[in-house]
Amino acid sequence: MKKTSINTAILIFILTLSAYWALSAIYKSKSGQKDFSPTAAQRRTVNPKAPRFLIQAQDAFTQKIYNAALMLADSAEYYAPNLADVPFLRGLIYTEVRRYDEAEAAYQKVLTLDPYYQGAWLNMGSAVMRQGDSRKAMAYYHKELKNYPTAATYHQIGRVYAKLGNLDSARYAYQKSIAADSSFETAYFRLAELYKQEGDLAKALAYAREGLKRQPDNLNYRYFLGSLLVLSHHLPEAVTELEAVIKARPWHYWANYNLGQAWVRLGREAEGKRYLAKAESLQVELKNIQDWENLVENNPDQLMLWVNYGEALRRAGRLDEAIEAFQVALSIEPRFAPLENNLAILYVMRGDTAKAVIHYQSVLQRFPSLTEVWLNLGVVYAKSGQFGEARKAWENALKYAPDDSTARAYLARLPRKS
Repeated sequence: MKKTSINTAILIFILTLSAYWALSAIYKSKSGQKDFSPTAAQRRTVNPKAPRFLIQAQDAFTQKIYNAALMLADSAEYYAPNLADVPFLRGLIYTEVRRYDEAEAAYQKVLTLDPYYQGAWLNMGSAVMRQGDSRKAMAYYHKELKNYPTAATYHQIGRVYAKLGNLDSARYAYQKSIAADSSFETAYFRLAELYKQEGDLAKALAYAREGLKRQPDNLNYRYFLGSLLVLSHHLPEAVTELEAVIKARPWHYWANYNLGQAWVRLGREAEGKRYLAKAESLQVELKNIQDWENLVENNPDQLMLWVNYGEALRRAGRLDEAIEAFQVALSIEPRFAPLENNLAILYVMRGDTAKAVIHYQSVLQRFPSLTEVWLNLGVVYAKSGQFGEARKAWENALKYAPDDSTARAYLARLPRKS
């Protein structure tokens, strides 16, 4: 199952930044931060410029603008060189861009500055686990567990046991995760996966339903429950779950396949064959995406692999994932204008015109003679009702390409009053 919920350590970090030093006591009550941890005291006395830069860095990270997040973290570190929050954020960023060795080093620095920093051992374990070193990850998770026996830590320990084939220990760890926090929905689905693997579909269904109650809008969970319902012959309920997934993700191969199977078993063969045919048509595309995904995981510093991976996702209609892949590519080559142009187009397709404008303007600041970008920027402004800005953009296009018929046509259709 793909990553489905934000890491608890990330959530704590975001909560901390949003209120920051003024709410240090609240932070400690939410996270279990040790009273003798040096970080808590430093937050109360640090140069106030540091938290401002860190808040901006966290915001950039949340928006997946990784280069900006790293630069802002550098600025925060300038004013607070010994504050563990800074390398912790770097560790989060490096993990997202698959620079796992740098992530591990960042978390090691956190622990040098503050041996009791919550989430450092946990996230360092996750970074090395992504590299395939399960046993090293387990050692890190147990170090986190000594000070912070949280649901997230038990959950990660369960994942390692499951990967190593020790299913009884995995089950025990997931149950401990739920005991630590009954709202931690991921642990329910991990247990459901184990019981499915063992052939106990009744227990698998029970845990999957409990997990979905806690996060009912999670499409990954709805798909997993839907697939279990097909296996368990609860077909009408399966149809409901799988149709919801396909409505939001028409490219989802397995949802289409399982829904086709459900309709066939319900006697609706024509409907079932339609979804099965759709699944078959998606199979080659899915294999292509998986191949690119494996390549970027094994070669995370290769710009064009990320670009090609993003393009494969875009062609499949998986726009959010395509944007994320392109943002990682930009972290490798921040001034790659064609990539920023592609990102702007994706944001337009997703309906986020504000971010599209930011990327178009970024390109044009460096390459003001790119007529196509001026044209696209004008279109975004016009669709947003900013006709004056659209006019300026298309007039700039004509400045660099006086004979451009498209720019002239756009201007001719523009309302006289902006």
